[in-house]
Amino acid sequence: MRLQGALDNDILVATRKFIENGVPPDVDDLWIAIQRSNSSLKRKPKKVLQASLERVLEFLGVSGGQASDSEAELEKKNPPEDASAQEVMNRSLRANLSAPREAARSSPQPNGISDEASKKRRMANGEPLPKRPKSEKPLAETPSDVSLHDLGGMDEVVKQMKELLIRPLLAPEEYADLRVKIPKGILLHGPPGCGKTMISRAFAATMGLPFIEILGPSIVSGMSGESEKGVRERFEEAKRNAPCLLFLDEIDAIAPKRDSSQSQMEKRIVTQLLVSMDDLDRDPTKPVIVLATTNRPDSIDPALRRGGRFDTEINIPVPNERTREHILTAQTRASPLSPEVDFKQLAKMTAGFVGSDLHDLVSKAGSWQLNKYFEAVEAQPLDNGLIMEVDGLQTCSEADSAIRLVARLRRKDMARPEGFEDKRITMAAFEAVFPNITPSSKREGFATIPDVSWEDIGALQSVREELQTAIVQPIKQPELYAAVGISAPTGVLLWGPPGCGKTLLAKAVAAESKANFISIKGPELLNKFVGESEAAVRRVFSRARSSVPCVIFFDELDALVPRRDDAGSESSARVVNTLLTELDGLSERQGIYVIAATNRPEIIDEAMLRPGRLETPLFVDLPGADERVEILRALLRTKPIGDDKETIISMARTSACDGFSGADLGSLTRQAGHHALSRRSMRLDYADFQFAATRIKGSVGEMARYYKLKERFAQRF
Repeated sequence: MRLQGALDNDILVATRKFIENGVPPDVDDLWIAIQRSNSSLKRKPKKVLQASLERVLEFLGVSGGQASDSEAELEKKNPPEDASAQEVMNRSLRANLSAPREAARSSPQPNGISDEASKKRRMANGEPLPKRPKSEKPLAETPSDVSLHDLGGMDEVVKQMKELLIRPLLAPEEYADLRVKIPKGILLHGPPGCGKTMISRAFAATMGLPFIEILGPSIVSGMSGESEKGVRERFEEAKRNAPCLLFLDEIDAIAPKRDSSQSQMEKRIVTQLLVSMDDLDRDPTKPVIVLATTNRPDSIDPALRRGGRFDTEINIPVPNERTREHILTAQTRASPLSPEVDFKQLAKMTAGFVGSDLHDLVSKAGSWQLNKYFEAVEAQPLDNGLIMEVDGLQTCSEADSAIRLVARLRRKDMARPEGFEDKRITMAAFEAVFPNITPSSKREGFATIPDVSWEDIGALQSVREELQTAIVQPIKQPELYAAVGISAPTGVLLWGPPGCGKTLLAKAVAAESKANFISIKGPELLNKFVGESEAAVRRVFSRARSSVPCVIFFDELDALVPRRDDAGSESSARVVNTLLTELDGLSERQGIYVIAATNRPEIIDEAMLRPGRLETPLFVDLPGADERVEILRALLRTKPIGDDKETIISMARTSACDGFSGADLGSLTRQAGHHALSRRSMRLDYADFQFAATRIKGSVGEMARYYKLKERFAQRF
């Protein structure tokens, strides 16, 4: 056999090198070795490379790796007399090539595995099998780090789960005798940090039952079939340990909707979950209940949410003020607290906080208390000569500070610093760390405004009374409305010229009622992709249902729900329809209140203003002379004013402030402050406001249009 061209010569050189390094003289093994190398040969087509390898191996006399070593040895010892010089050279080369193969075959393999066995234990592409971990964590174990006593303010959820978990898991024979099916699945949903995972582990710990977790990232595998196998293994393990709890955390990550999923693996995992859950009721005396958690229930495949699977859904909402007080009490039950710690005050301060945020608050308060203690310890004088405390002399570096602390902490005989005799967390610790904690609800889109009150709003007394009746009282005293047999108004529309305090009124209402507050600017819900705007509207109301009582504020509503006429686009009509259907559902969802604001009510779709939706239109007019005085007084409450404060406030009655809105008066105050700074003064005087009045003009144009619209809308005052 003769070689053909430069490719065969290059393959010959590479083949000799690979065989010397222990690669078997086989076409497939040599092709894999070429693909793993940095050689330019790997860019050649596979069929071309394999044909060349066959010619080279045949040229070398080891075609397909079938030439025996004994035959090579015979030819080496007894060459035929009539062989040509080329044949002698080929036999000599074959003998040399057989030597490393013989050495490789005779060399012992680690762990006593033969060379043939080590070749077989590879994947289809020639790569070695993945190493098995030495020790794996057992799938079934009972949690011991949490109990039901650690939960606070979740009495309603605990009551539901007591019926759905404790009774069927600990007394399955009662259900079997009455032929009552045990629930298979429970879906816990709500905003992040509300305690979904914690309550699941607490019930497993209280009942003392095995708890098997299926975590999304640990199940998903890159190899086909491995993810489904992992699901099957955990369900089989749960059946072996029955009665048992099977826990799926963040189920939306492994079971999304199949019609919108782009991955075939996700679809297979969902199908495997469906089959495994249907197979759970084979033995009613050994129940297995599946608990799943998510904060996006609408993204789960609908087949999982039907009866017989996750047929029970429990919503865990954002805690209200009373619930937050219970949570703080539960989380600090084992912590030494100072008697001055006021849970009621902390509950009022922490509007919008969920359970994890309150846990973070308690932890950081304890850390703050420890930091203060160690600072006091470090400042204590030492009398052993190691480090001397000198009045007025600070340490030279952080190293000196560290040495001082080490020396002091080694002195166990010294008394504790003054003021730290008791190891307790004080109220000052909670107040110090509170401003540095951002609640999860605020990161999720909530805008809780606890520092805005009616005192910050001057005038608008009639509008405030209407809002008090429509929203604040139903939240604070719902029993009054229930006793009369009426429901609160479902929505309020604040309309009027810009800058008159519509947005501030909505914030003050939420703060006064201690409700969660979702602020939505109309245009931010709009999206150019089909269906996304409607989905955003649905998410807002879904978030509100998880945060009852909740006030949803739509600013600039005219941008979101314009008239549906021939000139409007189809996408905007779909957004209007979605919002209308959500508002219709509010009558069945107690605790959700809608406030909208606009200065162009005439372009809002008329269907939004009918009774049952935004049925209470409130006109926010420009303030009169007396109202301007009240607004300016409210604006100057925290400003450094000289002795002529009343003179400044009375300026609001003059013609210099005619036609000013609340925003204009705020601009007047800022301009006066800039003028005071320009003359190097830290106080605002009457002269500053006189100068500012020459620079500020009323921002509201013609009011006749608004008064004409006022006649059109049914105004009640």
